[in-house]
Amino acid sequence: MTAPARADRAAELTARIRRTNSVYARAYGPLSLLIIAASFFPYYSPAAQSSTTYGNLWQEVLLTGREVDVFALFVLLFTVGMLGLAAFARTSVPGLIAVLTGAIIIGCTLLQSPGYVSPPALTVFGIIDITLAFLVAAIALAHSIHLFVLDLGFQRRMV
Repeated sequence: MTAPARADRAAELTARIRRTNSVYARAYGPLSLLIIAASFFPYYSPAAQSSTTYGNLWQEVLLTGREVDVFALFVLLFTVGMLGLAAFARTSVPGLIAVLTGAIIIGCTLLQSPGYVSPPALTVFGIIDITLAFLVAAIALAHSIHLFVLDLGFQRRMV
């Protein structure tokens, strides 16, 4: 294959990757805002006869400072930051894998309720955040597979 033909194919691949990233980027911005907004509501509800109250993630970090809550806040902020980059169509497969990993950690952490001997019941916002986390993971996985397939097709054409 000649050099001008390779350059044309590389330019075509770059344009397709930009279009693909811009399509997925439309979802990342609103999802990151929803995840941040959901973190300001309590994830757990107290039992009927209990005097225990649960705060939102921010309150739990500031009031109790448990390692699990600090880790959850760090993962949440990292994931939302990576989603912010993806919202501006500035991401690649490794960045999407970071988003995927962070979103799965958020969802699994809320499902497992680490640090509780008998986990309290989830509130509506806890269920919404788990759903959002796995939705973000699914979109990031689809986006990374899409980019991988585009690159694989480009590599096959170059041979």
